Amino acid sequence: MRLRPVLTALGLNAVPAWGWFVGEWSAGTMLVLYWLETLIGTLFLACLIIIHRRIRPSRGHWDYHAPQGQASQTGSGRSTYLTTFLVPAVTFTAAHGIFLAALGFIAIKNNLSPEARVNVHDLLAGLIGIALFQSADFIFDLIWLRDRPFAWIEKLGQITFARVIVVHLTIIGGMAAVIFTGANRNFFGVFIFLKNLMDRIGSPKYKNTTFAQFWKQTDDQEDARVARNEKPMEASVA
Repeated sequence: MRLRPVLTALGLNAVPAWGWFVGEWSAGTMLVLYWLETLIGTLFLACLIIIHRRIRPSRGHWDYHAPQGQASQTGSGRSTYLTTFLVPAVTFTAAHGIFLAALGFIAIKNNLSPEARVNVHDLLAGLIGIALFQSADFIFDLIWLRDRPFAWIEKLGQITFARVIVVHLTIIGGMAAVIFTGANRNFFGVFIFLKNLMDRIGSPKYKNTTFAQFWKQTDDQEDARVARNEKPMEASVA
């Protein structure tokens, strides 16, 4: 089962890689496609969190205690895990979208590069391919969701958000180089490779482990926090 996250990551990266190297999609098209991939992945994970907290209403879902060193997203009061994950992820993605729109507008207005333009046909083709892989991964997660502990979905959220930040920054750097410096298209191929590498490294290590397996791998210092988050809540809370 651990092969599935790897195959999903390879599939998600194969679509834009084919578009860039074979289909000669523009840099602007690639940038929007990567942004949409991140947005869809974030929304799918939010759905998993909502469903998981209904079928396994753990305390961490409703009164989340984050790892030491992580700031609370909602101040001193109770914080749901959905809020802790979704608020910063959506905020960062929205800010990135605004930045990309401004970047593309400047490039097109000043005729800096034809690479800045978005081809709707290419974008839809790429979006369909990415959506198929993400939807399949989401469905497989749903099948085994009842057996997953809260710690599993917490780890998945942490990896997803970290990948959101790294991928966005990496892609922005590559696209800016192509659009504003007139660098060769092959230059951005390096950034596609880096994203592929990040997706492989960021594949959830615990995504397909059971509660017992995950518990044995948890660091001793995290035991108390993980155990507290894992405790079941009253049925009325869910």
